[in-house]
Amino acid sequence: MKKLILLIVGIMIASIATVFVVNETLHTHQITDKSVDYKQQLIDYSKSCTPQECQVITEFTRFGQNEYQHNIEDIAESIRPILNCPNGAKIGTAILNIALQDGALNEDSQLLVLDKIATLRYKDNDLYGMIDPSLKYIEIAHESDDEFKVASGEFRLAIIITYFKGYDFSNNIISSIKYKDSSDEWKKLKTRATLSLAENKLAINKPKMALEFLENVDQYQTAYNEEDWRDYHVYLLSLRAEAYDEIGLIDKANQCLTLAQSELEKDKVNLLLDKHILIKVIEFKLALKNENYSLLEDKKEELLKIADRTNQIRFTKLVYSTLFDYYLKTNNILEFYNLNKRYNEVRDERQSTSYHLLISNKLKQNENNKLNNENQQSLLFLKIAFVILLVISALLLMMIVKIKYLNIETYTDPLTRSFNRRKFMVDYEGIIQKNHAFLIVDIDNFKTINDSFGHEVGDEVLEKVASEIALILGRQHHYYRIGGEEFVVIFTLIEPQACIELSEDIRRRVESLRWSHDLKVTISGGLSFSSKDKNTYKSADELLYNAKRTTKNVILNDQFL
Repeated sequence: MKKLILLIVGIMIASIATVFVVNETLHTHQITDKSVDYKQQLIDYSKSCTPQECQVITEFTRFGQNEYQHNIEDIAESIRPILNCPNGAKIGTAILNIALQDGALNEDSQLLVLDKIATLRYKDNDLYGMIDPSLKYIEIAHESDDEFKVASGEFRLAIIITYFKGYDFSNNIISSIKYKDSSDEWKKLKTRATLSLAENKLAINKPKMALEFLENVDQYQTAYNEEDWRDYHVYLLSLRAEAYDEIGLIDKANQCLTLAQSELEKDKVNLLLDKHILIKVIEFKLALKNENYSLLEDKKEELLKIADRTNQIRFTKLVYSTLFDYYLKTNNILEFYNLNKRYNEVRDERQSTSYHLLISNKLKQNENNKLNNENQQSLLFLKIAFVILLVISALLLMMIVKIKYLNIETYTDPLTRSFNRRKFMVDYEGIIQKNHAFLIVDIDNFKTINDSFGHEVGDEVLEKVASEIALILGRQHHYYRIGGEEFVVIFTLIEPQACIELSEDIRRRVESLRWSHDLKVTISGGLSFSSKDKNTYKSADELLYNAKRTTKNVILNDQFL
């Protein structure tokens, strides 16, 4: 609840700041920001451009202002070949802003250009820079009273929100849009919207809901020609592979990924900018499940570079979490800690970059403004200071939330809300030199429960067992889910007899649980106490093995051995 409250307050502050900035921008400028000298920017880029970039600049400068309107689609399309050049996105942004400022463009052309500018900002990793053209797009769309244009603008804004991890908020916007399936343009918008809804559900660990959305995408295929549909089909298959992987259907996940890779080889049009990255990330993620460790080693540096620079925080999380799990699975603690250090550095750098981009975007709008008197100067200073104060407040709040809850996301098992194996490995290193005791418990006949009653009942058993452990231990001791049905408890600074009694309390509480299904749930465990030159974890694991081989539903300990 505290996390939710902090998040809501943060969004409110950020929203107020954004609205204030946009409001000032829209009232100070008509269509685009004339305080930025894009013509001078283009001249500067022409001095150090690649041959391909220079060609695009030269072709644009041949047009007169009165020719922009008639040739705007060709101008926008001419930028596509330089998107992967060093300054391609910046050059494209300058060209389109010049056309927007000086071209006397009609409504449709303005919307086309604003859409392209937002995309170029994305390519240039300027996520905050996407907000202004997107809001202007919505404003013009509302003035036109065109429902499709308004819906398209709102969808674009929802996509931007996902780059700031506002997945639920984004889905609320997308779901609130009133779609009409009567024409191809509406079907195409619905296609993109449905894929986004599914991707956002995957981002918040709801793969089954994502699959439900993905089932509805194929019905819109008729709106596309074969080549254009292939782009969306590749993305659809990749998301299905990810969702199947998340729910444990690895064979289906592999099939979908193979189909996606096959379709990608035929692809000649790049409508979806991130589809290549998505396929690489899912292939990387599935390699761990398929125990294809050679692929992980071969691809890890390439994927880490992608993860470090992509605007899709979701992709970053998938790559890093896959490597974290890989190093834990192979007991490579050194690489695990090095990766954790790199992840923290990337996160801190992004946070710093986001702050500077947000401030600079506002300051750029005012750097060349000529104010008429001191009152205007003072008012502008107060407005900028107010915006900066709001932004800093929002960033500080989000920083507090991230610091406070980063460990929850990194170290918590999503099903049982107990600590996970990753957290256990960290705590294990800190406890082995101190007096301690390890209790390892395992749910008896858990595979039979899954086979007889299904995985949903199995998940319910895991959740209830974890809940009982938490109730008995309270806040004094930590417990971890380290495997499918296996939990570990670390006891510190406590008498052996008290550890034995707590362990027995856990066993009895689990045994006494009542279920709506015709099943009986018990646990077996091994409790080992530390001593010199003794591997407590190994001893506890051996005791657990002996308990499982005998009567089960028993906790064995080595206190009196």
